[in-house]
Amino acid sequence: MDATVLAVVAAVIRLPAFLADAHLTYDDGVFGSSALLLRGGALPFRDIFSPQGPLFLPLVELADRLGLHTANAPRLLAVASGVAVTLATYAAGRHLTSRRGALLAAGLVTTSGSVLWTTGPVTSDGPAVALATAAVALALGYRARPSTGRAIAVGLALGAALCIKVLVLPVALPVGLLLLGRRRPRDVALAAGAALALGVAVTVPWGFDRVWEQYIAYHRDSARIASHAGAARKLITTLIERDSLVVAAGALAGVAALWRGSRHLAPADEPVAPDPIPVRWATGLLGLWAGGVVVLLILEPAFWRPQLAEVIPPLALLAALRPAPPAVLAIAVIVVAPWYVAHVNPMLWPDRYDAVERAAVADLGALPRGAQVITDDPGLAWRAGRTVPGELVDASIKRIEQGQITAASLTRAARDPQVCAVLVWSDRYGAELPGLPRRLRALGYATAARYGEARVLYERDSCDP
Repeated sequence: MDATVLAVVAAVIRLPAFLADAHLTYDDGVFGSSALLLRGGALPFRDIFSPQGPLFLPLVELADRLGLHTANAPRLLAVASGVAVTLATYAAGRHLTSRRGALLAAGLVTTSGSVLWTTGPVTSDGPAVALATAAVALALGYRARPSTGRAIAVGLALGAALCIKVLVLPVALPVGLLLLGRRRPRDVALAAGAALALGVAVTVPWGFDRVWEQYIAYHRDSARIASHAGAARKLITTLIERDSLVVAAGALAGVAALWRGSRHLAPADEPVAPDPIPVRWATGLLGLWAGGVVVLLILEPAFWRPQLAEVIPPLALLAALRPAPPAVLAIAVIVVAPWYVAHVNPMLWPDRYDAVERAAVADLGALPRGAQVITDDPGLAWRAGRTVPGELVDASIKRIEQGQITAASLTRAARDPQVCAVLVWSDRYGAELPGLPRRLRALGYATAARYGEARVLYERDSCDP
């Protein structure tokens, strides 16, 4: 019953984001545009630039197929990830604490702003953190009832998470310790083998060299966007703004633990798992997981706020090991709710496009059938039903800084007969590439519309989509 209610709640609070007729984040636009290319038979890493792991775009394509190729079908992956991470957190909590604690942890995760930002729009962080949390839940199940089948399931979940986003790597710490704790080396070897075999199986179709270049080297070579101290500040401010409920529950759990300890009181809510993990050990395992993610995010050259979703499940489980009394938690929710809603509202009730964005989408939609569009905001092309050339579907600043996208490379792409328009929507294709307008005019492109001072749509009549 608990699982059913949690699944319904997790899905319902994501419905507004799923149904939104605007792209919600830059990644939402990139991967929505990628889904359009996949529908046409384009392949990840070969035809489509793919900066995420080799399992990610196949999952986007699966969601798109299940959604019958409707406009928002790719977001089914996000909603499914939100439901999955909620249920996985609950399952892990049932091995670590009481039913009440497990429900609290699952509730914190499903309402977390950081998790909503990655399980409403299409992102790689959503399915990655769902699979990583599932690996922990399965490892806890293995500890309770060890078997070779469960060990292999753990390895497959961990391998799948890493084949989507390498930033979930710290979850291998608690998972590995839980597997090693049963002293069944054959099971550990099989789990590691299953993870490796899955990685090979989902990489071979695209080519190891392409996957390495786009998934690993691309991120490794990114320029640092903030100092380590700046990344730490971003992490803290994001937690306070988007995850105030998690922060409040964690702080109250700490105060409750100190209160009980100072009075030598027994915890009021003992774990009910048949073979409970001692609280100190559970705290250590979850602390390793959360601490590892924090360190990795601070060291990550390009740390973006949605990546903080990786740390929410362990923090929620830590807050639920010995939670504060229900009355205290209820008061905290009432106090924090206005702050929470104010900062998470863009995902709870997404805005529609403004008049300028609607005009751009309408202009792109009026292009000839089958026309491709080059743009630094692929979400607008996605919502207009227009594809972006696969090599340019991700127009992030990191690609410009690494020289992968230049005025010259855009000019070459703009020569393709299928390309009918170039939409400059930000500094990425504007101030960062000052020679682009001149090059486009030389190819026969003319200014078709302006949306303010810097946003320009260039079109040509000679395209043949």
